[in-house]
Amino acid sequence: MSDPSPSPFSSPLPAQHWVRVGVGADAAMLDAWLMARAPLAVPEARARRLSLEALLAQGGQGLCLVGGTTAVPEAVECLLPVPLIHSLGTGGRLALVSEWWGPQARLAPCLDELADWCRAHGIRAIAVAPGLAGEGGAPAPGYERDGSGLWLRSLVPTAKRLG
Repeated sequence: MSDPSPSPFSSPLPAQHWVRVGVGADAAMLDAWLMARAPLAVPEARARRLSLEALLAQGGQGLCLVGGTTAVPEAVECLLPVPLIHSLGTGGRLALVSEWWGPQARLAPCLDELADWCRAHGIRAIAVAPGLAGEGGAPAPGYERDGSGLWLRSLVPTAKRLG
């Protein structure tokens, strides 16, 4: 008897990366993930949890992007907290990226997702702290240094569709 040849359907598919906007229901899971990565004393942990919940509520203060892989769908691999601020230089709201929780290779896809979200919500620009720049200097394609030293990407808001 001969050994059957391996089926092309038996090989596992490579894990796909995903990025999504975090929601309030993610607060406990993200808080536990952050505590495992960077434990804080109780008062600071409470303050971080309140900040996280404010960003997850998307009440105009900002948002959090959460990323992972399809290999473990419910496991978090990266987190991008993004406060929204008013900017006189850009003449509107600005998404400020000053911290990143995850592997450097995953930052660019999260910034792309952030750009899409910002365009859809009328946010005119994204500013990224210089310390988050990748090996090529910029954090992702499309970013240029501005006078403040931040990496800036100007965005054209998308038209809203009704119906």
